Amino acid sequence: MSPSDREELLITALLELADPGGREAADPVERLAAYGRRLPGVEAGGVLLAGDGGSLVRTTGRDDAGDALERTQTDLDEGPCRDTCRTGKPLTDVPLRHPDSRARWPYFTARALDEGFSATTSLPVRYRDRCLGALNLFHQHGALTRRAVTLGQALADAVGIGLACRQDLQGLRKRTGQLQTALDSRVVIEQAKGMLAERLNRTPDEAFTLMRHYARAHQRRLTEVARRIISGPADTGPFARPGRS
Repeated sequence: MSPSDREELLITALLELADPGGREAADPVERLAAYGRRLPGVEAGGVLLAGDGGSLVRTTGRDDAGDALERTQTDLDEGPCRDTCRTGKPLTDVPLRHPDSRARWPYFTARALDEGFSATTSLPVRYRDRCLGALNLFHQHGALTRRAVTLGQALADAVGIGLACRQDLQGLRKRTGQLQTALDSRVVIEQAKGMLAERLNRTPDEAFTLMRHYARAHQRRLTEVARRIISGPADTGPFARPGRS
């Protein structure tokens, strides 16, 4: 691949990875794995995403060898991608025949050598100080150039930006939903408090105290008690008008 071809690959990949809606059928992480495999010297590849609590979620491109090696890392909890996910640090051109690799990842290393790969590179998928996963590239020792590693890291960073924005948006939507639920509950409680205060000729604070004591005594939610006051009859029940049964 010529320098101009590499530049074109990078520009095309970054544009696509930055536009999740550009190709409806392609997930950004799948695209990252696919573009990683197109880097010069790379023979297979995959992506691991860090989940809640530091767990790993396997996500790969359509690559049998890469899929098998990503599965090995998650199933056995060992391997370069697993380490990069947890440390946020890249591992480049790691020689798998070296005794250190065999000692560090015994099962993964044996499986990778069986697949015909003599080296691996793992690049963090990151955004600022957050490591969201890792791009794993499988190749022969010495076959991956520094330029290819730089391109791979640029691709991983592009996906990291998108994933971080997606996570932040999901968190914002969750918090917005929680706030809306709390607001809706507060509106119902305030409405019921006003109705009960008028019905019993009490102050709003006294009406609220009555509602709260009733909810605790009967193990009911305060919003449930409030809705009963709003929708129930005013002349019967636990909050009936004075002088009524």
